[in-house]
Amino acid sequence: FWLRREDRVLLVRRPDKGLLGGMRALPTGPWTDSPPGLEGAPARAGWRLLDASASHGFTHFNLQLALAAAEAREHEIMDGEWWPIAELESAGLPTVFAKAARIFGRE
Repeated sequence: FWLRREDRVLLVRRPDKGLLGGMRALPTGPWTDSPPGLEGAPARAGWRLLDASASHGFTHFNLQLALAAAEAREHEIMDGEWWPIAELESAGLPTVFAKAARIFGRE
């Protein structure tokens, strides 16, 4: 999920245990084989599903992330940090989320 507030985007920390544990990331819903949806969205918003997706091959499976974007309301408080979009490369995002961020940057 690409939740934007002005010139910043919401980043979260992945759970310590599991794939990409403890790393900064874009918020995601559950990783399943189901069709894309908005389950796990970080906020109520006017989400727009993109036609594009981000994919990445891990050693034991391929992940394809459906992408959705929205603007956050100014007063909403969410877990995570609002990272300046212009400085996103310095966030240390795992490759799959860096790929997604590049796609959102073209939107």
